[in-house]
Amino acid sequence: MGSATMLVGLGVGVIILVVVIAVAAYVLNSISHMKALKALGYDKAWLAWIPYGVYFACADVVTNGEEPVRLFDKFEVPAIVFRLWWIVPVAFLFIPLNETLVNVINFVLNLVFLGCSYAKMYARLEGKQENETQVIGCVSGVFPIVAIVKFLMLK
Repeated sequence: MGSATMLVGLGVGVIILVVVIAVAAYVLNSISHMKALKALGYDKAWLAWIPYGVYFACADVVTNGEEPVRLFDKFEVPAIVFRLWWIVPVAFLFIPLNETLVNVINFVLNLVFLGCSYAKMYARLEGKQENETQVIGCVSGVFPIVAIVKFLMLK
């Protein structure tokens, strides 16, 4: 009886720890992105607190009415596609597809669209040319912790 109670207590403790870490990660992500969006003069920086809304905000803040949007100085997409790319991963939540295929598509979308959004944001925030921030932008698209740290370090 004692070891079962201990295991239940340990399980509850682990669940609480995971929830605390998830909430902390969400708050840090939201604060950092809101800080960057405000620094760029975006009037809807509150979108940083809305899941997927933050992706729209990051893309919207860097388009400046640009039509079409140039990605990595290589190809162009309509601005609406650039702002709404995140709808595809959301749709995958409701469409039964091969999980490996979904993961590959999501990886590519994050790399290209989120990475390009970050590259454009970094360039503006740091006063650099976009081609100077493309690599770190792509890394941030795949590993968002990089963007969180960079945005939190903004002055």
